[in-house]
Amino acid sequence: MKDTSSSKSSLKRKNILEAAAKVFSEKGYIEASIKNITDEANVAVGTFYNYFNDKEEVLEQIYEEISNMSLKAASEVSMNKDDSISQKFTLAMAYVISIYAKNKNLSKILLVKSMGINEAFEKKRWEILDRTNVYLRQILEHLKKQHSLNIQDVNVTSVLLTQSIFGVITYWLNEKLTSDLKDIIFSLCTYHLKALNIDFTYEEINKCINEIEI
Repeated sequence: MKDTSSSKSSLKRKNILEAAAKVFSEKGYIEASIKNITDEANVAVGTFYNYFNDKEEVLEQIYEEISNMSLKAASEVSMNKDDSISQKFTLAMAYVISIYAKNKNLSKILLVKSMGINEAFEKKRWEILDRTNVYLRQILEHLKKQHSLNIQDVNVTSVLLTQSIFGVITYWLNEKLTSDLKDIIFSLCTYHLKALNIDFTYEEINKCINEIEI
């Protein structure tokens, strides 16, 4: 028998998170109030405090969910056995970026406007970076072992990949990169494929990126 109370609680929590994401995107994190969030979610302020301590915790949770979505999408596309190494690599990187791009306004708050809010949020930001780094390190270890790629230092290479992905996303969100996002992803992917000595064709990489809705 289904636990309906638990299910309802989960839906209410999700409703508050979605409302907060909308409010943060429209008003900005600093200007948004808990009352704004509860009005959008159509719940009482007391209900908000049943699930969250403050709006900072809500922002951290939204960051967590976007990160989980991006890594889940990247993991799923890299599992296709019919794709070449370059295709898997490109699709994984492109999907990570596409999730943040699809949530552009919110991602801008998370990666640009909330930098240095406080120590707790900085800790969360580093957790997300570390999680992405671990995911990329596992991919690189697999490529090195199964496909004999000449990767001198997997740890350093995974950090470089992580920082370049989030660097590109942040610069694009901050409108310091004004090129089309698909062109930016193409440049990022081809640069790293060359650095890793992975064979590819430009047509193959373009085809992968154009498959993704951004």
